[in-house]
Amino acid sequence: MIDLHSHLLPGLDDGPEEVSETLEIIKEMSSFGYIEIVPTPHKFHTLFNPDPNIVMGRISAINKTMVRRFSFEYMCNLQKIKALSDHREFSRTKNGYKIIMVEFSPFVGKKEIENSVFSLNAGGFIPLLAHIERYLKDDEFWLELKKKYKVFFQSSVRTLAKASFHIKKKQVIRFLEKEIIDNLGTDLHRASQLESVDKGLTFLKNNFSGYGKDLFSDKFLFENS
Repeated sequence: MIDLHSHLLPGLDDGPEEVSETLEIIKEMSSFGYIEIVPTPHKFHTLFNPDPNIVMGRISAINKTMVRRFSFEYMCNLQKIKALSDHREFSRTKNGYKIIMVEFSPFVGKKEIENSVFSLNAGGFIPLLAHIERYLKDDEFWLELKKKYKVFFQSSVRTLAKASFHIKKKQVIRFLEKEIIDNLGTDLHRASQLESVDKGLTFLKNNFSGYGKDLFSDKFLFENS
């Protein structure tokens, strides 16, 4: 399994402060069955905007067998994203589209999401939208967005560890039933969240074993674009 969403690199954003905690996370993730973790530090966040060279320095201090590359989780600032010369994209399509992870404010409106995806496509990007359940938009909105634009959807596996009546968990379950989720990430920030990753993986295995096996790879980045 590959995790395409984490904040485990020490001293970069709101993840661990010490290398020791990062190494603890890596060890536990390996025991869950992950063979690679792709860190995605916050970029253009109000508080965080790490330089790629600094990120590489953090990677050099940890276990490279599990962490070999990185990307960013971009706060959706179209002007700043388009101004970069090096996006550290997950991959590029045959047509040259750059695949990057994008997040929004929790209070974003539907129109802003749609306009942003349209503008990103026009600028040569295919966004992987992080934790879409966070924005509390109706299912039909996401279905229509996927029909109209080049876009991938990611939800957090930790959401599946929440109580059965939790609104976000119920929505992720519906997304999984409709098979519109392309990837499940951990969105891990601290070692204390590892238990919820384990519980979320167990829930998925018990309820979505067939579909779930494809949600922890990066092959969709190449096959579906």
